[in-house]
Amino acid sequence: MTAGHFLQYQKLLFDKRAELTRAGASKKDSLRQEDVRHADFVDQSAHAIEEAIQARLRQTDSRLLKAIDAALSRIERGTFGVCEVCAQPIPSARLNAVPWASLCRDCKEQQDTGRALERQLSARLWRVAE
Repeated sequence: MTAGHFLQYQKLLFDKRAELTRAGASKKDSLRQEDVRHADFVDQSAHAIEEAIQARLRQTDSRLLKAIDAALSRIERGTFGVCEVCAQPIPSARLNAVPWASLCRDCKEQQDTGRALERQLSARLWRVAE
């Protein structure tokens, strides 16, 4: 990977980081403005659901910001674009789609499959324990 590629990905990462930061600030402002008492149970329930969704979105944004910061750090260290598991180059098509990727597609699929199996086993264990 050339220095020009690193600069291109660095710009993409900084742009995405700025976008998430702006979106997070506007979400906080809108939640402050919506701090009103709701008259009936349906309005209260709808507001509670909206707050739960917003909290989940903030968690997702926070994880994405951490991944972006980690990718920027890998650029500084010169390890950007190299899979952290198998040490093979991450294809540029994957980096163009997900510039904060730290794993190649195959290693990411194995990781996701492992997590899915863990959830299935955990669910089975809970059913057996009942």
